[in-house]
Amino acid sequence: MMGFFSHSRSGAARSAFQTGFPMPGNKETRQIMLTEQQWDQYERDGYLRLGQVATDEEMEALQQRMDDIMLGRVRYQGMWFQLDSETGVYSDVPAGGQWAGPSLSYRKIELLERDPLFLAYMQHPLFREITRRVYGENVSIYRAMFMNKPAGKGTILPYHQDAGSQWGLDRNPKITIWTALDDSTIANGCVQVIPGSHKHGLFSDYGHTITREQEEQYARDEDSVYLEAKRGEAILLDNLLLHRSGVNTIDCPRRAFSVCYLDAATRSVKNPERRFPVVFGEGALRVEDAKPDEIAAA
Repeated sequence: MMGFFSHSRSGAARSAFQTGFPMPGNKETRQIMLTEQQWDQYERDGYLRLGQVATDEEMEALQQRMDDIMLGRVRYQGMWFQLDSETGVYSDVPAGGQWAGPSLSYRKIELLERDPLFLAYMQHPLFREITRRVYGENVSIYRAMFMNKPAGKGTILPYHQDAGSQWGLDRNPKITIWTALDDSTIANGCVQVIPGSHKHGLFSDYGHTITREQEEQYARDEDSVYLEAKRGEAILLDNLLLHRSGVNTIDCPRRAFSVCYLDAATRSVKNPERRFPVVFGEGALRVEDAKPDEIAAA
C-alpha cells in the first residue's frame, strides 16, 4: 500500500511528461507546477485541463477500488451512498445514506478520503502546488466524491454552481479537481461548461441551480464546451463555473472522482466547531492511517 502513488524522481518525471508541466529545481527536489500562462488561462476560462496525473496502473487501481466499494467488497463505516434515479430526472434522485447492497448503479459516494488509494491521489504534488497557490499552506476538503453515470443510465444534472449558502460554509470554496475514471464523452454524459461564466459571481445567494431566464442569458448552447476527457485526465474547475451533464447513452459507465478543496480555516455556519478533513499542512490526513473497516475474503 505504501508504494501506491509514491513520488520518486522517476514517477515525477513520468507524470510531468504526461501532463506537459515543467519541473523546476534540481533533480532531487523537482515538483510539478503550473506556469503563469496556465494560471492566466484558468482565470480566463474558469477551468484548466491538467492532463493525466496518475499512471495507468494507478488509475486501474482506483477503478477497481471503486467497484469494490460499490459491491461491498471493501467497506467503510459511515461512508455516504446515493443510488441513481430510475428516470434520469434530477428531482427523482433518491435520498442518500448507507450502503444499500451491491450495485454498480450508485450515483454518488462521499467520504473517499477514508480510503488510502483515493487519499494518496488527492494528495498528489501537483494538487499540493495548486491548492497552495489558491489557499496557502493549510488546506482541507469539503468532499471527496465519486460521481457515476452507470451504463445506459445517469441523471441529467442542470446548470449549477458549486457554492452559495446551501453549502452552509462561512466562505465559499474556490476550486474542485475532477478526474475521469473512465473515458468521458458526449455519449456517456461528460461535463459541459460555460467558459468564463465564473466571472459573473454567484447567480443567487443560495447558489446551485440557476433560473431558466439566467440560463437563456448566461448559458447559451453556442457558448458551451463539452469537457470530453480520457481516463485519468484531471481538470481544475472554478466552483463558480456554470456546468452541467447529461445521461449516459452507451453500455459503459462514466465514472469520475471529484475533490472540492477548502481553506483549512473554513467552518460550518451551523456548527462552527466542525473541522473539515485536512489534506495539506498541519494535521493533514496520512495515507498510512487510512484503512478499510472490512475487506471481504476473495
